[in-house]
Amino acid sequence: MASFEQVLPLIEGKAAELGVELFEARFFGSGARSVLRVTIDRAGGVSIEDCERVSVALGELLDEADFFGGKPYNLEVSSPGIDRPLKVERDFARITGRDVTLHLAAAVNGKKTVRGEVVSCADGVLVINTGAGKGKDKGTGTVNIQLAGILSGREEVRFR
Repeated sequence: MASFEQVLPLIEGKAAELGVELFEARFFGSGARSVLRVTIDRAGGVSIEDCERVSVALGELLDEADFFGGKPYNLEVSSPGIDRPLKVERDFARITGRDVTLHLAAAVNGKKTVRGEVVSCADGVLVINTGAGKGKDKGTGTVNIQLAGILSGREEVRFR
């Protein structure tokens, strides 16, 4: 019987083999209501066909690995969606030039919620221009924020 921790590297490897990135994987619930939720991503976005292809391949892989001891579980494969959480350096680097809202563990310039445009993200430091905002955030300048100090972050999606 393979545990979630044992199959996670296999899932990540299979995703890479199929040309997608493992964004997140979680296993939760118990008994017949157990769910393995796999979230995939790739440049240009994820299609329904990508999700189907990955689901079939992971289903076979997990069966071979005897995941969860053959007990029933549901496998869900999806994309992170338009309002995906920003977690790691590559997430922020991917949206350079776009606006974000961050919730911080410690205040920066007296604020625990910061909005601005991503300038860069490297070596664990996010640089945002809070002067890119509107209203009360306008004109406050460029701020360096340690990724470790970000509790949550989301891209500000604007529709025209």
